[in-house]
Amino acid sequence: STQQQQQPLTLEEKSKRWSKLQTKRYSHRRRFATTNSNNNNGPSTHKELLPPEHVRKILADHGDMSSKRYSADKRIYLGALKYVPHAVFKLLENMPMPWENVKTVPVLYHVTGAISF
Repeated sequence: STQQQQQPLTLEEKSKRWSKLQTKRYSHRRRFATTNSNNNNGPSTHKELLPPEHVRKILADHGDMSSKRYSADKRIYLGALKYVPHAVFKLLENMPMPWENVKTVPVLYHVTGAISF
């Protein structure tokens, strides 16, 4: 039984192989894996808009953290504290002016209700 010995890779070959793997792994296409049905050329980052009641319900349900049901979420709330200045900025930015009756703005929120922008 003769086995063919594989030559060890040189540092340059290892470097090229690693670089190619990382490029493939972290490419733009992989980051946005979903495809757009209208445009097959590139990925789509479009998400369906949800009604305002959806966000209101999440924030109302998670408003009281004293319940044992949300004891696991406390870590998420502590992690969200670093984004509070940005959330306050977005709140001030999106407040309607006195002459506006209603102002509809897009909202970015965490599913636990920890923070919303």
